[in-house]
Amino acid sequence: MAAHTIETICYDAKTKQFVHKTTSKDLGPNDVLIRTTHSGLCTTDVHAKDKGCGLGHEGVGIVESIGDGVRNLSLGQRVGWGWLHSVSS
Repeated sequence: MAAHTIETICYDAKTKQFVHKTTSKDLGPNDVLIRTTHSGLCTTDVHAKDKGCGLGHEGVGIVESIGDGVRNLSLGQRVGWGWLHSVSS
């Protein structure tokens, strides 16, 4: 499968600025690419922000691409996820 560019916004503790990070990744057989439409910040983000990870780990989005092994989601489906588990509707 073709590589996808993934973008996130991270907090850089050294500069005390929010920065954009991008990476490219090939979609694996069990991977799902979701275009995030809504994402909230919570207390976990306060603790994680100095670690350089993306903020807003709970959200809602649209399935853009799925790996060959994914059977329970379809393109265009709206999905939501949380910190400890995933949900879809």
